[in-house]
Amino acid sequence: MKPLYHGTIYDFDETDVSAGKGYKDFGKGVYATAFPSHAERLAIRNKNIAVKRQSFLKNKNGINFQPVVAYRYNLLFSENTDGLKVKVFDKADREWLRFILQNRKCDGCTHDYDIVIGPTADAETTTIINEYYDELEESGYSDEVCEKVIAELKPENIPKQYFFRTNEAVKPLSFDKVKRQVIG
Repeated sequence: MKPLYHGTIYDFDETDVSAGKGYKDFGKGVYATAFPSHAERLAIRNKNIAVKRQSFLKNKNGINFQPVVAYRYNLLFSENTDGLKVKVFDKADREWLRFILQNRKCDGCTHDYDIVIGPTADAETTTIINEYYDELEESGYSDEVCEKVIAELKPENIPKQYFFRTNEAVKPLSFDKVKRQVIG
């Protein structure tokens, strides 16, 4: 059993893949990580974004935030993926970069994988990709430009993320309620 963590500011009792947002690395769905600290950082970041958004909208009766929490899931990955289409990126390479760039362009998914596992394109990664975005587009995501981007990403430091796109994909997850709370 491999513990995975999902950081969130909302309390929920079941995993809903449709609740995710589009324009993300692997598409719209549920994301998790093997590192509780990474899940907590994401939850704190999302809380800060939501608070700023609420303040910007001047919505005084807006969202009632729960304490920042990281939910723990147990993934029985090797035993429970029969019939699921799984894509694994072992490292941040050209194929991975092209894949995340395509998914970040759309609200849904540009692929039909149930589960995708691979490096996280975090805030630093996004900054680097944005610096090269025009060059990537103009070159048609050429191998040469992709390699320049990847060289700056320091892929050995990028944590792995687990993405679940379909209801079938989340079935291998057993839901353990809140394991830690972080005030952020």
